[in-house]
Amino acid sequence: MRTGSVPERAKAPPNKRATATPGEPATDGGSRSLWFNAPMADEDRRRPPLTRQRVITEALTVIAEQGVGALTMRTLAARLGVVPGALYRHVRNKEQLHDLVLDSVLAEVDRNLDPSLPWTGQLKVLAHRLREALERHPGVAGLLQLRDPLGPHSLAVAEAFLVRLHAVGFGDRQAGLAFFLIVDYTTGFAAGSSPISVNEQRVRDAATRTRLHDFFRSLPAERFPALVALGEHVWVDNRDERFTAGLDMLIGGLQQAPREPRRRTPDRQPATTTRTASRTTGHAKPHSGPCDAKTPCTRVIDHTVMDDREETTR
Repeated sequence: MRTGSVPERAKAPPNKRATATPGEPATDGGSRSLWFNAPMADEDRRRPPLTRQRVITEALTVIAEQGVGALTMRTLAARLGVVPGALYRHVRNKEQLHDLVLDSVLAEVDRNLDPSLPWTGQLKVLAHRLREALERHPGVAGLLQLRDPLGPHSLAVAEAFLVRLHAVGFGDRQAGLAFFLIVDYTTGFAAGSSPISVNEQRVRDAATRTRLHDFFRSLPAERFPALVALGEHVWVDNRDERFTAGLDMLIGGLQQAPREPRRRTPDRQPATTTRTASRTTGHAKPHSGPCDAKTPCTRVIDHTVMDDREETTR
């Protein structure tokens, strides 16, 4: 038993208990803190605050580097330096994250078109711009094939295609089919013929391309006559030419397709499109007064309803 321990403890001043003012760390009555506060790391000071846009941008990076399958909430949180729960303040779940990623990419599609172009030319420009936006973000075209995007920018891209198909006389069903033919072709090309794919990189390299052509010419002609003759014309670096040729044939076919009769309203007027419908009742309202920016006229042109305001803003 140690001597002197009880008297020494008895000598301790009664007013030296650990004290702390509100909001301050407790001390032992002197200057020493009874709480250990680790210093903040420099990277924590430099890290920008977590926002929805940061989440989307990092998700696009994950998809580009590792593919859609690698995008999980846990992986994304680790890359952003946060706990997974922090992500749910900005996105509800992985499905909403996919939709936000798609809408962010489709926001890059410029929908402003030269009104002097024929409808076929306008659809081709839109398709080229859609492909360019998808290929700026590798992997996103594959995601677009898995989900129907319904965000505001996604809807605006769909509207840009559909309103032009409807305006030139495609029936409701025909317009829907034509729209998906163009979009499926464009997204399929971007997904299946990515510029970073092994096949595309192979034909981009001149030396590899030469060896590949030599290989086709060396095949037994009695078994592969077409490959011997045409192989060097098939495996070439011509992605842009291939896309344009396929799109020209597709839209050329649509141009020659017979048009279904447009659905008509009871008063024998053509049915209105979504753009020209009333915001409150869902039906077009005739306007008898003068036309201006605030009160656009609705009139029938070439079997479709057009809006003065829409024409002036194109």
